[in-house]
Amino acid sequence: MTKHWKPILALILVSALVLVGPGSCSQPGASAASTWEKKDFRAVWVSTVYRLDYPSQATTDPEVLKADADKILKNCADMGMTAVILQVRPSADALYPSSYYPWSKYLTGTQGTAPKNGFDPLAYWVEEAHKLGLELHAWINPFRITKGGQSEFDALTADHPAKVHPDWVVQYENNFYFNPGLPEVREYIIQGAEELARNYDIDGIHLDDYFYPGSGFDDAAAYAQYGSGFSDIGDWRRDNVNQLVKELGERLHAIDPDLSYGISPSGVWADKSSLPEGSNTTGGYESYYAAYADSRKWVKEEWIDYICPQVYWYIGHKTMDYETIVRWWADVVKGTGVSLYIGMADYQAGNTDPNSAWYGTTAIEQQLALNQKIPQVTGEVHFRYQFLVGDNGLNELYRRAYGEAQPTPTPTPTPVVTATPQPTATPVPTPSATPEPAVTVALDTVNHTAYMEGVNERFLPEATLSRAEAVAMLARLAVDSNGNKLYTGEMGNISFSDVSANAWYAPYVAFAEKYGLVNGYSDGTFRPEQPVSRAELVKLLAAFFPEASGTVSFPDVPANHWAADVISFAAGQGWVSGYPDGTFQPERSISRAEAVKLVNQALGRQAGERDVAMPFSDVSAGYWAYWEILEASVTHTYVKDGNTEIWQ
Repeated sequence: MTKHWKPILALILVSALVLVGPGSCSQPGASAASTWEKKDFRAVWVSTVYRLDYPSQATTDPEVLKADADKILKNCADMGMTAVILQVRPSADALYPSSYYPWSKYLTGTQGTAPKNGFDPLAYWVEEAHKLGLELHAWINPFRITKGGQSEFDALTADHPAKVHPDWVVQYENNFYFNPGLPEVREYIIQGAEELARNYDIDGIHLDDYFYPGSGFDDAAAYAQYGSGFSDIGDWRRDNVNQLVKELGERLHAIDPDLSYGISPSGVWADKSSLPEGSNTTGGYESYYAAYADSRKWVKEEWIDYICPQVYWYIGHKTMDYETIVRWWADVVKGTGVSLYIGMADYQAGNTDPNSAWYGTTAIEQQLALNQKIPQVTGEVHFRYQFLVGDNGLNELYRRAYGEAQPTPTPTPTPVVTATPQPTATPVPTPSATPEPAVTVALDTVNHTAYMEGVNERFLPEATLSRAEAVAMLARLAVDSNGNKLYTGEMGNISFSDVSANAWYAPYVAFAEKYGLVNGYSDGTFRPEQPVSRAELVKLLAAFFPEASGTVSFPDVPANHWAADVISFAAGQGWVSGYPDGTFQPERSISRAEAVKLVNQALGRQAGERDVAMPFSDVSAGYWAYWEILEASVTHTYVKDGNTEIWQ
């Protein structure tokens, strides 16, 4: 197979960049000219799920599908890209005639319906990309079946593999996935990829970051059948993914030794506090645990040709610093034959708020400049096409940085930097029904007392956090302006009709109502057992901080969302981060393990390996939040040593 690489040219970028503001470390002087050697691999993700990038409309008309492809490919070539990564299997469906998967509804509007006149979109994309000197990589999502829940599953065609093999399917949080623990599932996915390698002159096969969707995945039966060699279900799940990654690469290269096979996992493999080989990050989403993706092992074993971590944070981010993560990956690939391409968050750029770290194109330019300094970084992949051609300056940036023409030196707007708010006490309104002396309620960020409890020596880490549990947590942490504990355990007045005075949580609810920490519902209920969403917990915590607003945005949290300001604030403070696809998922219920990680971040409590026994029998030493749970559930004295907390 002939591969289509554009020549690697040296381009001198005379720049007047003023690289200051958030993440100003390791940057050249404002007036210095820099030599910009274009990376070997400069690619764009083109998403077809929900028709985000392609096609412009659901249609069976080949001319419309061709015109859309032509426009995208020409724009990518004009920006100096060398490759396009086209999503050809978004949700167990296909943008090409397949013996394994039905035609995608995102292409023609109806699953199983082909384009007219025997038109093959993928063949057209490959041919036209090669004419322009672009590589075409086929991007597949291995295990996802639906993104739209039960209604989407019910609408699957009768010959869809999920309908033909219902025993392969697991429902998780309203969506459906193939079970990675079944050998026949992995074999089917491999055969589907082999079909692509045999039938098309593609330059690569690309997997994204969706492996296991979460730790609550219902695969106990498969574990009982196939997991006899593993004492921990997490290790077994990682091995299932490892088997797929390894065998897929071997079989693809048996068909075409020159085929480029790569994976784009979430940017953080694991935090150092969780695994000693991990990165110096504390953002909360560790793909080793969250997706059971041992991406570091894939590199060290050289099972893949390239790794493309999605590093979707800016330089200088408090808990997920771009430079820290990229340099960590550079160390991982050293001494291997695996190439390192960085997945970049172009969707974040173009923020119009001068205080935002993503104001204009400054953050992206800083990242490109940093990538130039790290020899192990040999490529950049941009998420995603529509964000590169929108009115945010990126199109012009890449035409200058990647294109053939010498750029015109243009100063980049510099964001205005404001001081980060420090946690201080916030006056909380007192209910008029029970007048109290004005008391300033704050969270205890000094004393590290236990604020989470279990039940019968079990923590239930994957159980959702209830409103009652959230209130109890806040009550245990509440102090006055002098740092004195406010909660005494005494029973107070309760106005909520569904809170019995005999319930374990009644004193906590009474305390929270007394100080106005939480509200009830319009029908007079409190709903203590109702799960707390990610947005709700952030809102509860942010109420204790002044001016709780920020500039970090997520595509699924619009400006008019009821918690938009506090979510932006929490992300800016480093309490939370988004998911690998860039979303925040504000309405998703938060688990008890996720909650303690978030609260520890808000309080400035540093989890780490301790010589103290875990008080809960259901939290094993390998669990992703083991040290976070220990931090939250064991009272201790400590001293700070830089960013490290030492227990005494």
